[in-house]
Amino acid sequence: MLLDTTAVTTTGAPAPAPGWRARVAERRRLHRIDRLGARLARLDAVAGVLQRSSNRLAAGWTQDAWFTTVQDGLLQQHVGALRAEQGVGSERICLVAAVAVESLPGSITGPVAQRAVGALWSVLHGGHAASDWSTAPGVTAARAYDLVRWNDAPDRRASDVLALVTASSASLARTSTLLREDLARA
Repeated sequence: MLLDTTAVTTTGAPAPAPGWRARVAERRRLHRIDRLGARLARLDAVAGVLQRSSNRLAAGWTQDAWFTTVQDGLLQQHVGALRAEQGVGSERICLVAAVAVESLPGSITGPVAQRAVGALWSVLHGGHAASDWSTAPGVTAARAYDLVRWNDAPDRRASDVLALVTASSASLARTSTLLREDLARA
């Protein structure tokens, strides 16, 4: 058996390497795709927390306490410092505690919880829930306190709280859709 070892020649010249402008443009395009993907991941994480919080609030909502539990047949209201890990088995829960419990581990101080609080607060005050930013802990605490005051208003109902979470989720979904369209064009 004989092997043909003759070289194959091509008639065309090799393609020139892309110039520095093309390489920079491609690098910028890929960086933009990475940024859009990271924003979508943050939005999806916040949307997940809001969905789980909505489910928890629909199962039982409370005012004037972070959450309530039943121990030895007695209803206990948990107030004071928020210890979200204790609220996992709660009977009823308030808006901010629901976000904290569903954001475990890390509670309200974690970046996803901060963004969820920011989304709820923004929608409550007439804005839209972009929720892919992170705020300083003091800002998050002030927003959470404002949401607690809103949750504990005497005329507040569970349906109002669920409507806020639903509106925040819808706002996040709109932002996410726009980002996905932008990513498809990138």
